[in-house]
Amino acid sequence: MFCIIVTYLIIMKKTITFICVLTLASTCFCQTNLDEVDKLSGPRFGVSYIGTGSTAQVLNRVNTMDSLSYANYSGSANTMTTQYGWQWETRFADTGGPVVGLVEWVALVAGMEKGLFLPSFSTLVGIRSDNGLEFATGPNLSGSGLGFVFALGYNYKKGDLNLPINIAFVPNKMGPSSNSALSDLLNSSEYFETIKEENTGYRITVSVGFNLKGSN
Repeated sequence: MFCIIVTYLIIMKKTITFICVLTLASTCFCQTNLDEVDKLSGPRFGVSYIGTGSTAQVLNRVNTMDSLSYANYSGSANTMTTQYGWQWETRFADTGGPVVGLVEWVALVAGMEKGLFLPSFSTLVGIRSDNGLEFATGPNLSGSGLGFVFALGYNYKKGDLNLPINIAFVPNKMGPSSNSALSDLLNSSEYFETIKEENTGYRITVSVGFNLKGSN
């Protein structure tokens, strides 16, 4: 009986040791795969090109003109603006290889060089590989309303320094009408009836980030 108990305890000990080693090895393997892909949370600086539409009108101060002065307006129908903000990210999937799934949150403020405060917020779902390439897409909320953003990125590495470079595209969509909240904000129904741009205009943003490896 004593020999049976001793044998049982030895088998249990070996089994527990095997399970612990297997669990540790599995954890290390998954962590190694995750560590192959850099975390790129951090500040973002960029420039946006905005096509013809209501967003460009606001940035060009067309909304401050009355219909008579706008009739002689010869300024640009599109515009450019700077972007400044921050990106946060969370990993939600490990494929077992050098690619991970990501959820990213990006908050930006545009128009500061024009004396305007135009915030936007995007949440994106995508993937990133260990060679620095990524793709993500998701909803975008800004002063022109709710839209959708498509983003491509590449991470340039120099030692422990990461410089994520991204290009994002928000398609053109139908904008506010004369009875919208924006009409009340601009306090001129005649403006929307006479010189309105029903489309918001597409947006293309090129941004660069800054991140040190191991800082997240």
